[in-house]
Amino acid sequence: MTSVYPVGPPAEEGGIAYGAGSIWLIVDKLGSLARISPDNGAVLDTFHVPAGSYNPAFLDGTVWVTHADGSDVTGIDVVSGKTIATVATGPNPRFLTVGAGAIWTLNPGDGTLTRVDSLKRQTATISLGTPGHGGDIAFSDGKIWTSMAKVPLSLIDARLNRLVCQWAGPGGDALNIGHASLWLTDYHAGTIERLALKDVLAHCSDSPQAHPAQ
Repeated sequence: MTSVYPVGPPAEEGGIAYGAGSIWLIVDKLGSLARISPDNGAVLDTFHVPAGSYNPAFLDGTVWVTHADGSDVTGIDVVSGKTIATVATGPNPRFLTVGAGAIWTLNPGDGTLTRVDSLKRQTATISLGTPGHGGDIAFSDGKIWTSMAKVPLSLIDARLNRLVCQWAGPGGDALNIGHASLWLTDYHAGTIERLALKDVLAHCSDSPQAHPAQ
């Protein structure tokens, strides 16, 4: 069955999250975070986050939202609806992922990655050298993967907070992990590429260095 609900993101590259039995979505540029019933699309509640926030992610009873027009990420408790944390990140974080007990934000403003410990709220910033527009981020098996135009892939070790490998070249935009593969779009070419994870990892070295995009 297909359903269409009359709610949606207020700007391009807005995200959506699922957690605590609900869909979570920023529905306007003022920072209204809506909790939506997946059964009928009804808005069950609305919480406030900073204006210019766009993408949510769910972790351990908290919805984390990136403040793309600022330099921080906000945590909302799903039970009380209260803001329980506002943590500084790199500039203009838009895309985020969760994994290894942390929230990870890709910061196009200066091309960095910020790790926020979900319990202690401590942060670490990793330089990727990938400022720009767009991009994406994903977590899988102790690794963070990011994408940005002209640097379609960066691989970060989540345990060490260290950039392990990068691929330079054309392509890059949205990415995800599944079926033992990395799925990567090329925005300008209008294509999606499937890369076997074992082959991608085989090309990585112990220190960051550029590899040709495949």
